[in-house]
This record gives sequence, structure tokens and C-alpha cells, in this order.
Amino acid sequence: MKRCLLNYGLLAVMFALTLSGCNHGNQDNPPADDSVYALVNIPYEEFFKSETTDGNFDAYTSATQKVANGSMSYGTYHIETTPAQAVARGITCPVKISKELLKSLGGTEITDDSASFDLTISGRAASTIRYSGKQNLFQSPDYSYYILSETPEYYKEAAKSADKVSFSKIKASPKDMGTLYVTLATGEVHHDFSPTIALYKSEEELSETKTSIKVVKLEEFSGAEIAKTVTKDENDEEVLTDKPLSTLKTIIATDSDGKEYGLTTLSNFFWGKKQIGFKAPAANDYYPQHELVGKTITKLTFITESDVYTTSKIIKGTIADPKAADLIFTPSDDPSFTVENIQGK
Repeated sequence: MKRCLLNYGLLAVMFALTLSGCNHGNQDNPPADDSVYALVNIPYEEFFKSETTDGNFDAYTSATQKVANGSMSYGTYHIETTPAQAVARGITCPVKISKELLKSLGGTEITDDSASFDLTISGRAASTIRYSGKQNLFQSPDYSYYILSETPEYYKEAAKSADKVSFSKIKASPKDMGTLYVTLATGEVHHDFSPTIALYKSEEELSETKTSIKVVKLEEFSGAEIAKTVTKDENDEEVLTDKPLSTLKTIIATDSDGKEYGLTTLSNFFWGKKQIGFKAPAANDYYPQHELVGKTITKLTFITESDVYTTSKIIKGTIADPKAADLIFTPSDDPSFTVENIQGK
């Protein structure tokens, strides 16, 4: 009887030592029950490190009020309170992370009770937009966060090892967008890139007997955050109206060699026009050529406010009359999506 008791005692000690060793080994990656889902402001370099080949990405680094315009750049973030001085720092992304690690990153905690703020954009589209609650992340420092109450459709996982924090590749079940139809043209005056690539969808399918189809511009993605446009009535009373914010955070382009590139707002896409583009040298060669010029893009992944969308079926062609009520698309002789070196703006 004593022998049995001794064995049980030894087993208990061994079990306790085993648990102690396991806990020690997992300090950098706390257990799941200590984790939360949070929207986190992640600097571009850290965001793309796991999303693209060699962390490749293209970001607009100049100060411009377009960065502070939620209709164009929501989903990125900046810290400047003066719109004309705003510089995009990174992307706001859902993250699965331990509470302790989240707080240790040094960002500002944003809650539904955080004070709202107004941003006034000047120019042709002059307006004042009020941001509140989690929308405060739009104008907050690196690693600022908002804890989510529900599991998001996609997220990165954060881990710490040797005092360094890393973020995994996005975990998601991407939605298939079906076929995308693209056209290439010279850049527009307000763009600093060429070619300009327009994206279209269609309810029709090309075939041997149907060589042209009716298309429409790619629609805005669902799940837009709603801010408020601030105006005054005839009595100088404040009037608030709903203002949907932009939904596209970034695009990942994959070429025929399997290399991935990160594309960002203002640098590679103006989503209000459903256009993307890549820097190519102009006549005076005043900006560098983008790596994707001359490459064939075989896949596009769109990371949006609420979901991830992807397509590997992309057909290049032309629109007979871009100003017509009905847009008729005809595929090129070589319909592969090769980014041509088209000059001019």
C-alpha cells in the first residue's frame, strides 16, 4: 500500500514538473484563452513582411491631404492632425493577439467612448468628416488598437520571440471574385503613374461565338465603415449625414513567377475610380519604374474592410467607347494581364 502511494506521489511531482516546463516554453505565445481579436495599426514594413515576397510593397510617402481623406484612404492610418501634412504609416488590420502582448506594443487603446474628431478636406471635394469610436484608428500611432467583440472574417496572428514581435500571413477563406476584365491606358493628370488599369466585371461570359461582352466598373466592396459628414443648416445648426468610408486596404498582386507585391492606396490605386497602376518611366524619366512593369499578373487579392477577395482569372482587352452608356469589352489578341510600359500621363 505504501509503495502505491509513493508511486502516485512521484507521478504527481513528474506531472507538475512537465507542466512547469511547458508553461515556460510558451511564454512568448500565450494560450488561446488569453487572446483577443483587435484592429491594430501595423506599419507597412511589418504588415507586408509576411504577405509578399521579400516584404515587397509600394507606398506613397509624401504628405498630402488625400491620406487624411477617409473616402480615399480609410484602412490606412496617419498621426498628423493637419490634413495637408498627413503621411500614411501603415494598414489597420484585424489581429489575434494576447492581451499582454497587445498592451506591450505601446499603441493607444481606442474604444467606443474615445472622443470623436473632425477632419476638413479642402479643394473641389471640400468637406468635413467626423470620425468616432474605432474610426479613431485612422488618426492614431503605430500599434494603436481597438478590441473587437466578434471574430473577424480574416486576421493576422501576432507572436513574440526573442523580444521581437511578428505578424503572420493573413488567415482567411478568400471569396472568389470570378473573372476580372482589365484595360490599360496612359495615366491621368492627377496620377503619378502610368499605365492606368481599369477593372470591370460582367454577368456575361466570353466564348467562341461571343467575342465581346457588356461590362461594368468593379463595384465598391461591402462592409464600409460609416462616418458622418458635418454641415450647417440655415440656422447655423450642425447637421450630420452618413458618409461611407473607403473599404479597400491593400491589393496583393502575384506575377507568373509566383512573386507577390503589395499595392497601396494613392501609390497604386485610386479606388474611387476603380483604377490601379504601376510607376513606369515618363519621357523625362522623373520617377522610377515599378517592378511589375513588363510582368504578367496572374492573381489579384483584395484585402478589404470586412473580407478578402481573390481572382486568378484576369482578361486584358479594350472598351470600344469608355464614355458610352453600355461598356463593351473585347479581349486582346493576347489576353494575359501583362503590365505594358505605356508612357505619358
